[in-house]
Order: sequence, then C-alpha cells, then structure tokens
Amino acid sequence: MDVRFGFLRLLCLAPVVAAIPSTAHAGDCSGISVAVDNDDPGSGYSEVNPENFQTHNVDACAGTYRYLSQYVGDESTNGRVIWQPSIEVEGTYRVTTSFRASENRTDDADYLLIGDDGQQTGMSVDQRGDGCAEVVVGEIWCVAGGSCRLELDGTDDAKSDAADQTVFELVDCEPPPPSPCDPLIEAGFEVCGSGPTQCEGVYSGGEGCLAYCATVGMMCIARFGGEPGCMQEALEIPCAEVNDHASDYCVCEGEPPVSTTGSADNGADEGTADTAADSIDPSASGEDSGPGGGASETLDPGESGASSDAGGVTASLPGADTPRGGAGCSCTTTPNHGGGAIVWGAVGLMLARRPRRRAR
Repeated sequence: MDVRFGFLRLLCLAPVVAAIPSTAHAGDCSGISVAVDNDDPGSGYSEVNPENFQTHNVDACAGTYRYLSQYVGDESTNGRVIWQPSIEVEGTYRVTTSFRASENRTDDADYLLIGDDGQQTGMSVDQRGDGCAEVVVGEIWCVAGGSCRLELDGTDDAKSDAADQTVFELVDCEPPPPSPCDPLIEAGFEVCGSGPTQCEGVYSGGEGCLAYCATVGMMCIARFGGEPGCMQEALEIPCAEVNDHASDYCVCEGEPPVSTTGSADNGADEGTADTAADSIDPSASGEDSGPGGGASETLDPGESGASSDAGGVTASLPGADTPRGGAGCSCTTTPNHGGGAIVWGAVGLMLARRPRRRAR
C-alpha cells in the first residue's frame, strides 16, 4: 500500500477514533434496582417487635403490607422496620419506599437512610391518605456486601406506621465526593445532613453542639433536642447552654476554605493587583500591605515568588469545582482518556517508518 495513502486514511479516521468516550461504568450503572419486600424476607426485610405488626393486602403496593396495630402484641404500636438490600454493584442508590396510606396512619413516620460511607439522612412522612403511596426518601452510597439500609422508626409515638416494598435504584457508580462533614463521622458523631457550608447531626456522649461543630471548623447556628438515629425534636436550645443532655441535634455552618493560586501575570502594571473582591475572604482585609489592597494576605507565601506583581491573582469561587453538575457547573464532559493520543502516536510511528531518500 502506498505510504502516503495510508497516512491520509489514518488522518481521516483520527477524529472518529478520538471522539469515542470512555464507558468503563456504562454497563454497570444502567437498569440495576434491588427490591426489598415484606413478602420476601430473604430480600433483606426485617422487623423489631414483629409481634406488634399485622399483615393486610387491601390497596397494597406490592403483595401485602405490614402495619403497627394497637390490637396485637403488647398493644403499644411500638416497632421498627429495616430494609437492607443485597448489593452486588457499589454506587449511589436512589431509595423509594411505599406504604398503604389511610386516615388512621401516623402523620409522622420517621425514616432514616444509612449509607456505607457513614452518611445518614432522616425524613418524616405523613402516611395519612388513601391507597398505595410511594415516597423518594433520598440517595445513599452502598457497597457490595455492605450494610446500607432504610429504617422506619415506629417507637416514638402510639400511632400506626405502615411498611411495604422499598426499591434501591442505582443512579451513579462514581464514589461520592469528600464532604466537609466527614471528620464528624471519623470522630464518632452522627451526620444527618451535609452541604458545602453546613453540617447537621447528633452527638450522643454529652459533648455539646459547640464541640460538635468545632470538629469541622464551623459555628453552631441552631440546636434542638435530639436522639441517636437522626431524631430531631421541636425543642430549640441555645447552642452554648450547659445541660445534662447526653444527646442533642446540632446545626453547624461555616464558609468553605478559599483556595488561591498566586500566579502573577508577567505583563506591565508592576506593583498593582486585580481586586478579586468576590473571592477574597473579607476577614483577610486587615491592614494594607501595599497597592494590592490586602489581597496579599490570602496568598500562600510559598507561591509569592520573587515578583512583586500581584496582578492576575485568581481564586476559586465556592461551587466552581462542584462535582456531578452541582452549583457552578454549566456543562457535562466525558473524558477521552487518551484516545487522540493513541491515534497521533500511530501517525508518528508510520512517519518514523517511512523510507528516506539516500543522499546522492
């Protein structure tokens, strides 16, 4: 084959090959769901105080359903339900639970999602109504053979909680990004809600909310009576109050750290700096150390270099690097993982093998 023809043919194919995306997880993250049902105990459904539950099938969402009854067991309507799926593919699962709604059901069914990463999410659901009802409780991270689960707590009142099928649907195979609340889990606290600037949860050893929030460098902005299992009570308590509560529910808030890249431009305007007022921590304004207007106080000394030009200082805004299309993300990209490099490497190889004319 003529070498020039082969080279041109390879060039024509290069854009096509380079555009093929990586699909390492595509087969793992589509169409996977795990159902946990009271009609199939082997699926991971279990109860605490099962003698206090009754079974019925009228308007059930799937087969039959279970509900706490004042006419059986110890007549306390006291019990718990646990849905723990058998997971084979790790990832983030969306959890949807169902129940038979009726007018004699509780208006405060307390659900708790517990992930294999230690994250917990609580939700209260009004189960009054008529017929089958479904509720998306939230999303949790589950690993193969782990213990991620949904729990329904029917021990907080004398009302009737109902339980039917719960479905865990795989929505993402990528591990969840690190959370600013992770140090709380490592310290043994419960985390019941998290965000870029907020953590919520329960201490259970009498530590207090000031100590709870200080673990992640945040301030306590609200405190409520609370119990382990992410149970938040209505009673609001001053953050700094000293009491004998072994556990309370804490709400913490704080600004995320502002990262800066002290890259100075090499142009003119020596000794001047761009304002970058939106990305500089106001607490760093302090005293002016020069024409930069205090911006130098937020720069890493190791990045200052020998230049006195602070122009072009950039800072990443909160949310600019938010994963999974969160705030600050306006597009979704799929990495090529070197497809183009493979093509052009092949081009270079063919050129290297092309015979050269001998000098005469």
